Amino acid sequence: MRLTGGLRVASSVKSGPDLLVRNEIAADAIARRHNEELSVHKKRPIKPVRLQADKNYIEVMGKIFAVLEHFVEVGATRKSVAFADLARSVPFARTTVHRILYSLEKLGYVEKDEFTSHYQLAPKFFELTGPAVHFRRLQSIAKGVMQSLLLRFGETINLGILEEGQVVYIDVLQSPSALRIAAVPGERNPVHCTSLGKAMLAFLPESEVQAILQHNPMIRRTPKTITQQKHFLEHLASVRERAVALDMEENVNGVVCVASPIFDQNGRVIAGLSVSGPATRMEPKLAQVQEEIRNSASALSRMLSPSALAPDALSPYRRSVTGNPSLP
Repeated sequence: MRLTGGLRVASSVKSGPDLLVRNEIAADAIARRHNEELSVHKKRPIKPVRLQADKNYIEVMGKIFAVLEHFVEVGATRKSVAFADLARSVPFARTTVHRILYSLEKLGYVEKDEFTSHYQLAPKFFELTGPAVHFRRLQSIAKGVMQSLLLRFGETINLGILEEGQVVYIDVLQSPSALRIAAVPGERNPVHCTSLGKAMLAFLPESEVQAILQHNPMIRRTPKTITQQKHFLEHLASVRERAVALDMEENVNGVVCVASPIFDQNGRVIAGLSVSGPATRMEPKLAQVQEEIRNSASALSRMLSPSALAPDALSPYRRSVTGNPSLP
């Protein structure tokens, strides 16, 4: 006896119809078994392919900003928002909205009126966003003025602010000349040896100037760098009178820079505008550059301050910025 297709076939059967029938039966059994297995496999449910979630995305952040964006959108038409209105406006559960509002209130970014149960953005929110909006507006307004200076003198034009006791460039238009002085936005420089730094320091209270110098040593960058604090404070007094600061190769050998301060609507210095170039090109036109940079910075201050600036006792220059002779 031997196995053929799982069925026993008698060895005594030599040939003929019986053998043929037996072989057909065996083949049918094998085919039927295969079909049954295939049918069972087809009936098994196919699991859906699950897309992998973004592991770096924090879902709750999207919900928090959806709430804040709603406050900003409705802020133009009404001051506060009812909880029910807010809950209808965002696509998640009321309990989630309540927890987000509670958290924002605890952090100081949202205020709740206990009588009406209405919510509104708190001053802390605007303190957080105000500087970014302010400097974005400054960059936008300054662009045309900077382009005019670039066309007039063909030298690099810089817009900078004070940050952590250093000059930070927030916009730069580079000179088309092959030999040029080129900073890049975000670059930092010391305050004591740059025209931008001196232009801004000159219009800060002396206590702030002292604090900045204490945390930022007056390192000698070139043989012409001022490193004595007493001498530097006297130098700032002359900058205050003329509203123009000079860097006569004090930061980089062979480079001259001229800067003037820019004021906000409260009369506080917030930025500086400068022209920089090789000394060989800058010195012959130094008088023209000083006058033009002072006028350009003054124009920017007026654009940022549609109303008269608050009284300030630091310098008579600010009277000319606003045309207000009543300022001291």
